[in-house]
Amino acid sequence: MLTAPPRHEPPTSRNALAPGHVVRVEEFAYSELTPTEIWDRLVSIAVREQASDVHFGWQSDGVHVDFRLDGRTYPQGCLPAEVGQRLLNHVKVVARLDVSEKRRPQDGHLSLALDGREVELRVSVLPTLHGEDVAIRILDRETGMLGIDELGVSQRQLRVLESMISSPSGLILVTGATGAGKTTTLYALLRRLADGSRKVVTVEDPIEYDLPGVNQAQVNPKLQLDFAGLLRSVLRQDPNVIMIGEIRDAETAEAVVRAANSGRLVIATTHAVHSGAAIETLVSLGAHRHFVGRSLRGVIAQTLLRRLCPYCTIRLEETADVGLLEGVRQLLGPGERPVLSMGRGCPHCRHTGYRGRVGVFEIFTADDQVRTMIARGAAARDVYERGVQNGMITIAQAGKLAALRGLTTVEELLSNVSEIWTGEEAGS
Repeated sequence: MLTAPPRHEPPTSRNALAPGHVVRVEEFAYSELTPTEIWDRLVSIAVREQASDVHFGWQSDGVHVDFRLDGRTYPQGCLPAEVGQRLLNHVKVVARLDVSEKRRPQDGHLSLALDGREVELRVSVLPTLHGEDVAIRILDRETGMLGIDELGVSQRQLRVLESMISSPSGLILVTGATGAGKTTTLYALLRRLADGSRKVVTVEDPIEYDLPGVNQAQVNPKLQLDFAGLLRSVLRQDPNVIMIGEIRDAETAEAVVRAANSGRLVIATTHAVHSGAAIETLVSLGAHRHFVGRSLRGVIAQTLLRRLCPYCTIRLEETADVGLLEGVRQLLGPGERPVLSMGRGCPHCRHTGYRGRVGVFEIFTADDQVRTMIARGAAARDVYERGVQNGMITIAQAGKLAALRGLTTVEELLSNVSEIWTGEEAGS
C-alpha cells in the first residue's frame, strides 16, 4: 500500500514554491531514489492534492512533470533524460504495457490502494518528437462519486432535474466541453436511477467506476464493438434505462434516438457548449428531427469553475464588477446578500487562491412547443430562447450566481464562461 508523504510545510522565503507547484521533482533525480520510489511519491502527492491528471512530457532537456489541479496544468519540474526514461519504463510495466514498443500509442490502467482506499489510474502513452509522452488520469472514487444533490445545481434546478429523470422514457442529453464534469453528472444520475426497480445498462469508453446495480459494457474497437453495435445488443437485454457514454457518429446518433423512442429512458453525452447546440449536434449527425423532437426530455449543459479556497478567502467591498452581475441578483434566495470574494493564497490551496471546483449548470426542459419547434427545423437559437422564456437559468447566470455567493471570482467567471452561454450566439 502506498502511504502519502507528510504534507509540505508552509513555504518560507528559503523554500517557497510557485502557485500550483506542490513538489520539486528535480530533488528526486539527485536523491538516489529508484523509479519505483519516485513513482510512488509522485502518485501519492498527486492523489493527496486531488490532481485529476499527471503528465510526463519529453522535451529536449528531459522529462517534464505536470499536474492538472482544479482544471489547470501546473509544471512540477523536469527530470534528467536518463532518470525520466527509467521512470516512464516503470510506468509502462505497472500499467501492463509493452516496454519495447515505442512507435505506437498504447493505453493501459492499474489500480492501487492509497491511504485505505482504491484509486484507478488510466495510462495513455503517445510517441512524440523527443520521446514518449505519458498522460495519467486519476480516478478517485472518494472524490469522483457524488450524489445528484451534491453536483452544485440550485434547488430550483434540482427540482427540474428530478422531474426530468423520473420520466419512464425519452432522451436526456448531458453536454459540455472536455473536462466539464459530464461523467460525474452521468454517474450521479445513474446512482439515483439504479434503485432496484429498473434495469440500468451503460455503454462506456472506458468504464471509469464500477457502479453497484448497473450493468456496464465497454466499447472495444479491437473486437469491433463500437457504441452503435453495443447499443443494438443492449436493446435486446430489455433495459429500462440506457446510458451512452458519447454520441460520436451518425450511426450512434440514430440508434440513440431510436432507443429513446422505443419506451426506454436514454441518457447520452455530447461535446456541445450549450443546450441549443447539443440538440443541433444530434440533428447534424443525422438523427431525424421529428424523432429527436418526439423523444427529447431535456438537456443538462455544464462547466466547472475553480472554487475559492475556504481557508484564505476574504470578502471584497462592492466594486464596479457588481454591475456585471446585476442581472441575476433577483435569483438569489430570500434574504441572501451578494458577496464578492477573492482568495489570498495559502498552503491549503497551493497559493493559488482556489481549492476544488464548483459546477455551474443550465437545465433545459423540452415542452410540447419545444418538441414541435425541433421537429419543424427551428434554429438552435430559437429553441434555446424558448428555454429561457420557460425560466431556464443559463450557464452564464449560474456562473454569476456562484460569484455573487462567494464561491468563485469574477475573473474565473470571465475566463471560463463566454457570453455565448447567454444565447446571443446560440445559433452558431
